[in-house]
Amino acid sequence: MLTDELLTLASATGAAVATAVGTDAWEGLRARLGRWFGRGDAGHEEGVLAELDASASELLASGAPTEAEFERYRAAWRDRVVAALVRLDERDREDAVRDLRRLIAQEAAPRVRSGDVNAQGDVKIRAEHGSLASGTINGNVNFGPPPPPVRPQG
Repeated sequence: MLTDELLTLASATGAAVATAVGTDAWEGLRARLGRWFGRGDAGHEEGVLAELDASASELLASGAPTEAEFERYRAAWRDRVVAALVRLDERDREDAVRDLRRLIAQEAAPRVRSGDVNAQGDVKIRAEHGSLASGTINGNVNFGPPPPPVRPQG
């Protein structure tokens, strides 16, 4: 039987897998999770990678998975982690838990570039006094005085 702390860690792992699927973070998490499950056994690692790929493809096959589908996916990978931890003896489990905590910490770390903002809530963007406010700008922005009004000729 696993402690509540380890069950929480397994749930966090399942959530990380469900959150990463279909995103830029997927390949990195997939590789790290494959190594974690494989624990040095290349054949087992390849099997887990194939299962990750197959389950991700199945989840994303409809194009827009529902919240219930994501929840089932999260729970399935949580259960895989629990099963893996239960099979280990105490010493190996301690090592696996340490490695899994590191793996999850890497996933939780925000991936931001210089100038980016990582927000977990509402973001309000407002311009005042002739300034510019934008969520995204693709291209150049130039500030200068407005052009003079054009008088109709005639």
